[in-house]
Amino acid sequence: MNSLPSLRRKIFRSFSFVILLYAGLGVFLMISVFIASGMSPRMIHVNYDSIAASMQMKEAWNALDRPERYKQKPPLEWKTQFERALIFEEENITEPGENEIAKTLRELWKKTKEGPFPLSDDSFNSMMKQLDQLILVNEHGMFGIANQNMRMSQGVLVGGVIYFLISLLLALILADGLAARLSRPLKSIAEALHRKPGAGRKLKLDEPNSLELLILSNELKNLWDQVTESERVNIKETIQQKTKLETVLESVEDGLLVLDLNGKVSHCNGCLLELIGLNMTQVQGATWLDLPTSNENYLKLRESCREDMPEAQEIELKRGNTARQFSARSRKITDTAGSHISTLYLFHDITEKRQRERFRSEFIDLLSHELKTPLQSLGTASELLSSQKKELPESAQPLIETIAEDVERIRAVANEFVQVTQSYSKILKLKLNAVVISQLLSEWIKPFRVVAKDRDVKISFSQEGSNTIWAQLDAVKFPWVISNLLSNAIRFSPQGGTVEIVLTDRNGAVEIQIKDQGPGISEEDQRHIFEPFFQSPMVTTAGKKGLFGIGLTIAKEVVEAHDGRIEYYRRQPHGSEFRIVLPFPPQAYT
Repeated sequence: MNSLPSLRRKIFRSFSFVILLYAGLGVFLMISVFIASGMSPRMIHVNYDSIAASMQMKEAWNALDRPERYKQKPPLEWKTQFERALIFEEENITEPGENEIAKTLRELWKKTKEGPFPLSDDSFNSMMKQLDQLILVNEHGMFGIANQNMRMSQGVLVGGVIYFLISLLLALILADGLAARLSRPLKSIAEALHRKPGAGRKLKLDEPNSLELLILSNELKNLWDQVTESERVNIKETIQQKTKLETVLESVEDGLLVLDLNGKVSHCNGCLLELIGLNMTQVQGATWLDLPTSNENYLKLRESCREDMPEAQEIELKRGNTARQFSARSRKITDTAGSHISTLYLFHDITEKRQRERFRSEFIDLLSHELKTPLQSLGTASELLSSQKKELPESAQPLIETIAEDVERIRAVANEFVQVTQSYSKILKLKLNAVVISQLLSEWIKPFRVVAKDRDVKISFSQEGSNTIWAQLDAVKFPWVISNLLSNAIRFSPQGGTVEIVLTDRNGAVEIQIKDQGPGISEEDQRHIFEPFFQSPMVTTAGKKGLFGIGLTIAKEVVEAHDGRIEYYRRQPHGSEFRIVLPFPPQAYT
């Protein structure tokens, strides 16, 4: 084993040459870039300083010749600026001809610096011409340095590309040879594993050519022996687990059916077999659509069990001689990678549940009938007393008002109780029509303006988005949602407060926002406000304890029956906002 070379040593030797090639390229590029980046800016900076000195001399020369235009400095300071700039230029000579220009500037300055100013046009223009010439010389110098730097960069680039291509070619040749030497033994191992010698037989591999491959071959042989042994154990455990699973599924009271992607029955339990009148031998592994039976239950289930099965569906099946109601549901079964491998169909007996709902509906109908007559009599008596309130003693008038309020409250609670029970019994039926909700909403708000005014609360209605907003809703039942939310908003609003109603069709839906300036609803209560008969510790502006009752529950049911949703948001620093979101009508209206 020790006589074999290690794989690490082989790879290290093969790639050392490539690393040296690329290291040389990197050093070459770094030195070139360093030289180019250090020399060019320094030379350009020298030329730029000469140009800046020329501009200072031009400014001072103009100021001395036309002092009325340059009053920020006295003439003596302008002379000092010119002298300093000229001295700097004389010490910063870099370009051919720049020294002669500097000497000419010095001679002209000696002749003219004592004045008198303004100078003659010839003297003035001579100085300006020399300064322009000085700027031009330095600009040419800057351009020359830039061109030289560009040529140097191009040379470095071309040299680097050539060096890179040569080293890349050598690296490819070296890598191909190394890959060939490494792939041969690995390929032989892969082919041996692919052949799978079979249970109980040893794994045969080619002789390795490196120390690592020898260790790998020995480990693979050991692992193969362990896998062979594990397969025998796993098969036994799988059979045991399957038996346990079948026992659990058989104990489920609901009907259960599993179909694979080809429509064949992977599993079904005793309840389903009882419903379709077949045994496990006739069903297991058979195509679900071709079972050997004309049983009425099977024909109904065959029609229901399909890929596009609705989320919630009810089917009437016979169990014995009795008709039973079943809730049918389907779920996709996926593997660990998330791929669909089969479909589970579950049939739950809901006969007793539907009977309870029917009994409850009948009880509510009876209760509604029995309450109707006394409530009507109380309402009539209350209205008569209210009409004659002024003729009664002043001390009795508050009692009459209390009676009227209590009668209305009892009537409302009875009506809400009937409606929420009906909605839970799935009796809530809607007559949907496409309507211009922007017009109807204004009408629904009108009755509440009187109530709001009596409580010193202002109602504000505004519309955003389209000029005409359509929605598909039941124009009889949907106003109850607005009525409930508005009455709550007015009840909890402080005196002088404002209740805002905003209608919009932005954000891809029809949206109604009802906002108030009341105390708002706590986070704890927000989790329960849509539950029936939930009572909050909140207190209204009239000093009464806040009772959400079932109004919000019915509002939620009505909105969701319209395929919409109702949401609550707490406003800051205080207040509440209920938001109703409805889908657009199925067709466009103009």
